[in-house]
Amino acid sequence: MRLKRLISLVIGLGIISSIAIIYFYIIQKDFTKQHREFLLSLNTFKSAHIDLEHQILQSSIYSYHNQDEMAKNISSLENEYNILLESKILKDKTYTKVKKDLQGLQKGLKQHIRNTQNYLMLNASIKNSLVFLSNFIEEANFLQEENRDLFKDSWRILKNFNDAKLMQDIDYINHNSFLLSSNLKDEKAQNFISSFNLHSNFLIKNYPPYIQTTKNILGDNIKEKLEEIKKEFSKLALGDFKALDIFASILFSVFIFSLLFIIILFLKYLRENKKLQKTTASLEYSLTHDHLTGLRSRAAFEEKLQGTAKPHLLLANVDSFKCINDIYGNDVGNIVLQELASIIKTEFSDIKNASVYRLGGDEFGVLFDDIKSQDAFDLAIELEKKISEYNFLIYELSLHLRVSIASNFIAPILENTDLALKHLKQDYTTRVLEYKEDLNLKTNVEENMTIIEHIKLAIKNNNIIPYFQPIVNLKTNKIEKYEALVRLRLTDGMILEPFKFLEISKKSSYYHYITKAMIEKTLEMAKEFPQYRFSINISMIDILDAKLLKMLCDTLKANPEVANRLDIELLESENLQNIEAVQDFISSVQKYGSKVLLDDFGTGYSNFSYFSNLDIDLIKIDGSIVREIEKDKRKLHMLKSIHSFSNGMNMKNVAEFVENKEVADLLHEVGVEYAQGYYFGKPLERPLDSDEVLKLNPLINL
Repeated sequence: MRLKRLISLVIGLGIISSIAIIYFYIIQKDFTKQHREFLLSLNTFKSAHIDLEHQILQSSIYSYHNQDEMAKNISSLENEYNILLESKILKDKTYTKVKKDLQGLQKGLKQHIRNTQNYLMLNASIKNSLVFLSNFIEEANFLQEENRDLFKDSWRILKNFNDAKLMQDIDYINHNSFLLSSNLKDEKAQNFISSFNLHSNFLIKNYPPYIQTTKNILGDNIKEKLEEIKKEFSKLALGDFKALDIFASILFSVFIFSLLFIIILFLKYLRENKKLQKTTASLEYSLTHDHLTGLRSRAAFEEKLQGTAKPHLLLANVDSFKCINDIYGNDVGNIVLQELASIIKTEFSDIKNASVYRLGGDEFGVLFDDIKSQDAFDLAIELEKKISEYNFLIYELSLHLRVSIASNFIAPILENTDLALKHLKQDYTTRVLEYKEDLNLKTNVEENMTIIEHIKLAIKNNNIIPYFQPIVNLKTNKIEKYEALVRLRLTDGMILEPFKFLEISKKSSYYHYITKAMIEKTLEMAKEFPQYRFSINISMIDILDAKLLKMLCDTLKANPEVANRLDIELLESENLQNIEAVQDFISSVQKYGSKVLLDDFGTGYSNFSYFSNLDIDLIKIDGSIVREIEKDKRKLHMLKSIHSFSNGMNMKNVAEFVENKEVADLLHEVGVEYAQGYYFGKPLERPLDSDEVLKLNPLINL
């Protein structure tokens, strides 16, 4: 009996417990459902509000949104609010305060909607006026010729209106210079001014309420109140949960915790995903666009070129752009590049199948797909003319640019266009050039590459050699010096003179080795012929080469018997622009007993000004003056002036390119101390043992 009762009790308790659990589960499920529905409705309403604000922000700053879509979102916001008020859980007296707080939002929400509707109206009208003004100005082509100031003012005013809208700052138009005026009696101009000012007045009038309305929309406190309501609701709901049994409380807490945790993770995921998308988009943009000008980059050009069936390229390069950076600074240079990019982009914006790129520092490319060669050439001429006539106004500076433009459709596109551009840079009479095979530009490149190979091989095989030309004392008629002149011996024994390879070597990495070989071999020859002085040529490139300078000084220091018979000839025709570095070099070699000559005097940039800045020992008068003194009285006068001036400063002269007896006699008569030229002797592989001039040239009879 007891067992039966115990079993019945257990069964009853089990049944009651089961019923209680089921009942508890139903109540808890219903309450949880109501609670969840309210929170979701609250979040949906908040999201709708945020989405609407986001669309307004996008429309006001970046672009114009679809007005119908925004109007639809306003209606959606009202519907979500009504759904929130009708939430089942709010019928419970426990949540009376939450319901009142929600009802209190109604006034603010209506005001927010009115502001949004007012914004849509203002935004549409301002957009229409800005679009009208932009098209209106672009179509007013007659102003560019008849009244450029009026044309520029209209663009300036439009820019400020756009800036005010972009920056949401009324200060951009908060002054009295936004109405056009002109003394022109031309009816077209006056009609332009009238129409322009009509819209300008409209914008000036409507910008303040537009901006204020935007700020009112974005500055309301609906989101903050929603957060307060959410907090209040959660607080009350927590009290209800505490009334349940411990298990329900634990279960509910776990559920809330999980829900909140999921929400947090979801929001974090959204934020991180948005950040990742933004970073990815930024990286993709940086790979295909130039960050300074906004034009597509070289990488984008190469990709586009591969997919272009009939490519034609215009390659534009700014002449002497480095001077702008050197004189005005990189900030001005960057602004110039930005404005130039804008000009080029605008010029080709209406051309079908044309894309604009920044291919390098001051180099821009325009790639066409299927265009007639003559049409592309004509466009290049128009672009060059427009840029040359354009006045770049930067920081109150007025700058004008010249560009060189190469046109080409022959593959390889970029390489051939670049060859034409380099060729064009050497011709100051032409600004636009089309690449053609008969220009033989590739032949020049191939020849240069061949010369470079000869230089490499000559350095490797020790075939950079000096030839020695005598320098004669015109008073004693004896050879006192030899100038070392560089030569290159080919593998077949042929000798190349410097004009065929020296300038090319200066543009390569091999020039250093040539100078080094000349120094070493000349000093060795000086040891073998102690009766003569020897001179070697040093350029500005050599002077700035710290390693070469150290090698020269170390060699002079180790060979004092040669150092005091060595003359260093500085090439004045190369423009010794870094006076401080040149003087340091002069001081470095003079302390070992070497003398310094200024070569090619009369052809360079500074001429007599070098005397006041450099400790020169001798000067060599350039052959372009010397060889014509017997026929050209002005050249003779120049020579006498140089001789008189240098002698007054205790400097002796060497006259170059003396090719006949008449010139030699005239130099002797003027008093020039030394002479050098074919009349006295051509460059030789070795100096002569005898210093007698007559043995060199039996025709000499001084």
